[in-house]
Amino acid sequence: MKEIFDDYIDNAFEGEYKQADFKFGQFEKNYKALFPFDKKAFLLDIGIGRGEMLSCMKNWGYENYLGIDISPSTVNFCRGLGLNCILVENTVEWLADNQQKFDLITLLDVLEHIKKNETIGFLQAVRAALKLGGTVIIQVPNLQSPDGQLHRYNDFTHEFGYIEHSLGQVLKTAGFNQFEFRGFEEIVSGGFFYKILRKLYWNFVRFSRSITGNINPAILNPVFFTIVKK
Repeated sequence: MKEIFDDYIDNAFEGEYKQADFKFGQFEKNYKALFPFDKKAFLLDIGIGRGEMLSCMKNWGYENYLGIDISPSTVNFCRGLGLNCILVENTVEWLADNQQKFDLITLLDVLEHIKKNETIGFLQAVRAALKLGGTVIIQVPNLQSPDGQLHRYNDFTHEFGYIEHSLGQVLKTAGFNQFEFRGFEEIVSGGFFYKILRKLYWNFVRFSRSITGNINPAILNPVFFTIVKK
């Protein structure tokens, strides 16, 4: 996988060396209210991509934010935007060297890239780097959504996929006991009309699953996230 991660912007974002502007509104809608009131709080974004979350942290007025990534291309790109980030070779080791340092850690579209046999240890390292009372936000593709396979297999570096139950399993095993799942709300055109159509479609999906006796989780958004407390 190293070959892909080394040039991840070219491989994953089709060489678009620009941020996805739509993410700024989505992150504000879903995540801003979860951030600490104290603008001097220490924030960490793991797996920075093209830096949209780092830009939000900066634009929301936080002074002590940092991003880490294993990809030279993403780090170089984000540094070019004036964002505070560093390249790390081993994320778990780096977290172990920064225990109980951060008030909030974001993992947006990262956990699905971690190998299955390394996931528990990775989350334990995240927990160790979090201050007591701190928060972790974990965003992943939702494999319980009607077309979850599209996100699961969109990126060759995806190692695993999650639904609420399986994500809860790994969180509990890693030592987290307080967490809440929410569907990630995207900002799309259509407004109220779109929401009505989506509700009708999701009701149909839930009904079809109920009559087949299938698993029928609550959240059907293509992406979901969990708010984890230490």
